[in-house]
Amino acid sequence: MALELYKKGQGTTARATAYGIGALLIGFGALRLFAQVNVPGAGVLTPELPLVGALTITKVVSFAVGVAGVLGLHYVLNRPKSVDLLIETEAEMRRVSWPTMKQVWNATLVVAFVTLLLAATMSGLDLVIRQILHLIF
Repeated sequence: MALELYKKGQGTTARATAYGIGALLIGFGALRLFAQVNVPGAGVLTPELPLVGALTITKVVSFAVGVAGVLGLHYVLNRPKSVDLLIETEAEMRRVSWPTMKQVWNATLVVAFVTLLLAATMSGLDLVIRQILHLIF
């Protein structure tokens, strides 16, 4: 498995976004793994290192899992099908006609109004049905 990029120079924004988000998720997962399995003072390999503190087995394992995850991410995102999808996605996003701020604001107001109207209607119906059931039972 080579670390060179397939179709280098194409789809750079989509690739960088996918790599960045994937690496953040993997890093968060490695940190959560460390937080779950860490027992303070247990498995100390080296008492004090600069920037690391006490080097423990859980730190080494969590770091190894993170590195393996990033290498796996590179492998998955560098497959021809994945690369072609990211390149096509970036090309398609460049052709999208984005709405103006006024259009977004108007659409937001319509959604908010319809949501409030439905909430009021459902609350009213709930109140009426409760009163009817209270009279019957």
